[in-house]
Amino acid sequence: MRQLPKAIPELDGGLFLPRQVVDLLEATLSEQERMLGERAGEEHQVVVRELRELLRLTGSRPQLPPARQQLGLVDPKQELLSRNLMRG
Repeated sequence: MRQLPKAIPELDGGLFLPRQVVDLLEATLSEQERMLGERAGEEHQVVVRELRELLRLTGSRPQLPPARQQLGLVDPKQELLSRNLMRG
Protein backbone atom coordinates (compact mmCIF):
# COMPACT_ATOMS: atom_id res chain seq x y z
CA MET A 1 0.00 0.00 0.00
CA ARG A 2 1.16 3.50 -0.81
CA GLN A 3 2.27 5.76 2.03
CA LEU A 4 0.10 8.87 2.33
CA PRO A 5 1.32 12.09 3.95
CA LYS A 6 -0.03 12.96 7.38
CA ALA A 7 -2.31 15.88 8.17
CA ILE A 8 -0.52 18.90 9.59
CA PRO A 9 -2.00 20.69 12.63
CA GLU A 10 -2.57 24.41 12.09
CA LEU A 11 -2.30 27.16 14.69
CA ASP A 12 -6.06 27.79 14.70
CA GLY A 13 -6.78 24.18 15.72
CA GLY A 14 -7.68 22.97 12.23
CA LEU A 15 -5.86 20.47 10.04
CA PHE A 16 -4.09 21.01 6.74
CA LEU A 17 -4.79 18.01 4.54
CA PRO A 18 -2.32 17.32 1.73
CA ARG A 19 -3.74 17.10 -1.80
CA GLN A 20 -3.28 13.29 -1.97
CA VAL A 21 -5.40 12.83 1.16
CA VAL A 22 -8.15 15.12 -0.15
CA ASP A 23 -8.17 13.26 -3.49
CA LEU A 24 -8.51 9.95 -1.67
CA LEU A 25 -11.35 11.28 0.49
CA GLU A 26 -13.13 12.66 -2.58
CA ALA A 27 -12.77 9.37 -4.48
CA THR A 28 -14.06 7.41 -1.50
CA LEU A 29 -17.00 9.79 -1.07
CA SER A 30 -17.86 9.55 -4.79
CA GLU A 31 -17.70 5.73 -4.71
CA GLN A 32 -19.95 5.68 -1.65
CA GLU A 33 -22.46 7.95 -3.39
CA ARG A 34 -22.45 5.71 -6.47
CA MET A 35 -22.99 2.57 -4.36
CA LEU A 36 -25.96 4.05 -2.53
CA GLY A 37 -27.37 5.69 -5.66
CA GLU A 38 -31.08 6.36 -5.52
CA ARG A 39 -31.55 4.50 -2.23
CA ALA A 40 -29.93 7.33 -0.30
CA GLY A 41 -32.34 9.23 1.93
CA GLU A 42 -32.46 12.94 2.66
CA GLU A 43 -30.21 12.53 5.72
CA HIS A 44 -27.48 10.89 3.62
CA GLN A 45 -27.67 13.65 1.01
CA VAL A 46 -27.30 16.33 3.71
CA VAL A 47 -24.26 14.54 5.18
CA VAL A 48 -22.60 14.22 1.75
CA ARG A 49 -23.30 17.88 0.96
CA GLU A 50 -21.81 18.97 4.30
CA LEU A 51 -18.72 16.78 3.78
CA ARG A 52 -18.17 18.22 0.33
CA GLU A 53 -18.42 21.78 1.70
CA LEU A 54 -16.10 20.95 4.61
CA LEU A 55 -13.48 19.53 2.25
CA ARG A 56 -14.13 22.34 -0.27
CA LEU A 57 -15.02 19.83 -2.99
CA THR A 58 -18.03 21.74 -4.27
CA GLY A 59 -16.69 22.82 -7.68
CA SER A 60 -16.39 20.73 -10.81
CA ARG A 61 -13.19 18.70 -10.89
CA PRO A 62 -11.73 16.11 -13.23
CA GLN A 63 -12.58 12.46 -12.60
CA LEU A 64 -10.26 10.90 -10.02
CA PRO A 65 -8.98 7.31 -10.08
CA PRO A 66 -10.74 4.92 -7.67
CA ALA A 67 -9.57 4.82 -4.04
CA ARG A 68 -8.17 1.27 -4.45
CA GLN A 69 -5.97 2.47 -7.30
CA GLN A 70 -4.82 5.55 -5.37
CA LEU A 71 -3.78 3.34 -2.45
CA GLY A 72 -2.11 0.80 -4.72
CA LEU A 73 -4.39 -2.03 -3.57
CA VAL A 74 -5.03 -4.98 -5.88
CA ASP A 75 -8.50 -6.07 -6.86
CA PRO A 76 -9.60 -8.82 -4.40
CA LYS A 77 -11.09 -10.94 -7.21
CA GLN A 78 -7.85 -10.84 -9.19
CA GLU A 79 -5.81 -11.65 -6.08
CA LEU A 80 -8.00 -14.67 -5.30
CA LEU A 81 -7.73 -15.89 -8.89
CA SER A 82 -3.95 -15.52 -8.92
CA ARG A 83 -3.62 -17.39 -5.61
CA ASN A 84 -5.75 -20.24 -6.94
CA LEU A 85 -3.68 -20.42 -10.13
CA MET A 86 -0.45 -20.57 -8.11
CA ARG A 87 -1.78 -23.50 -6.02
CA GLY A 88 -2.85 -25.59 -8.99
